[in-house]
Formats: sequence, C-alpha cells, structure tokens
Amino acid sequence: MPELPLFPLQIVVFPGETVPLHIFEPRYRQLVKDTLETNEPFGIVLTRRGRQTASPEEREPTHEVGCTVRMESNEAFPDGRFNIGCIGERRFRIIEKLGERPYWVAEVEFIDDPDDRDSDGAHVAYDAAADLYRDHLGLALALQNSWQRSYRLPRQPYPLVNHIASRIEAPATVKQEILKSESTVEQLNLLSRILRASNRQLTDRVHLHHRQRYEGLGVGN
Repeated sequence: MPELPLFPLQIVVFPGETVPLHIFEPRYRQLVKDTLETNEPFGIVLTRRGRQTASPEEREPTHEVGCTVRMESNEAFPDGRFNIGCIGERRFRIIEKLGERPYWVAEVEFIDDPDDRDSDGAHVAYDAAADLYRDHLGLALALQNSWQRSYRLPRQPYPLVNHIASRIEAPATVKQEILKSESTVEQLNLLSRILRASNRQLTDRVHLHHRQRYEGLGVGN
C-alpha cells in the first residue's frame, strides 16, 4: 500500500484545482525539499485545527479523504521559506497514519472516480448544476457591472463537480462532504443546493447594487 506525505490544512482541494501555498514551518519546508528530490505528489487533507499547535496529536489529520497535489512551481527564499504552486490530482483515503517524520505520513488507497459518473442521473444532475453555476457567474459579474455572453464548462458530470467545487465559496466541511462522496449525482446535488442558496443572496446584492447605482446617478424608479 503506498505511503503518502501529508500536509494537513484548513482547506479542501479537488482534482484539477490550482493551489498556491506559502511554506514557512520547518517540517513542511522539509516536505517541499523531499518532494523536489522525488518529484512525487503529496496529500492535502482537511484538519479541524490550525497548523501551528503544541503537540503531534493536535497536528494530526482529522479527515480520512484528501486529494494529492503535484508541485508545478516553486520559489525559495534565503530564510528557507517557499512559495509553491500545486495542482490537485486524485482523491485518496487514509488507511493508517504512520506518524510525523517530521511531517505526517500515511498509508493510503487511491479513490477511483464515482461509478455513476456517466449515468443518466448524473447527466440530469449535470444540467441542473451547470445552469445554476452559469446563473452564479452572471450574478457575480453583474455586481461588477460586467457581463459575459457564455461560459465554457466541462462537458461531463464528474469534471464539472471538480470545476465548480474548486471555485465556489463554501465552508470547508461542506466541501469535504462533496470530496468524499462516491456518487457524482450526490456531489452535483450538493453543489446545486449550495448554488441555489448563494444565487438567492447574490440576487439580493445585485438588486441593491443597481438601486444604489441608479440613485447615485439621479435616476428615479
């Protein structure tokens, strides 16, 4: 069973997502150095605690499912810090935590794409989520007094999950539920629920924004 270096963070990463990281803690500086030598990925897994804590137990990863990332760029500073750019690759599940060396390492199994990713139900859920996401993008642009004729989205259900989930704002624990789900239909339905709530809030903000803008221009109702 493969061993994977882990970087516990308070974020959730999805396959295909671009992840910029600033590395300053000594144990994760070592992780970057080791990764540069091996050219292998490492795993990001959600933790409920901050990165700087007193004991190994408090630094322990607290969720089982994470996403591997591969370093695509790095910038080293004279004091040992790094800025790195990573790309999410594939989901994994922690089988056994092996402790800190000095960073956490675990035996993992990699998670295949959901079995229902090409099902009829997934394509129905795809249409609903894609429409809601297009509305979401349009509302976000309207707040900037801008617009766009069309939006290019992935054409298949499972890639759409990763595309939307990596771009929308949602609590990390909610994104974790999406990441660990083994059903594309469930993932898309969760995203649709998030988008409906977000779009309602954005609609209210757009109406307020336009009203304030017109009032500022002296335009009556």
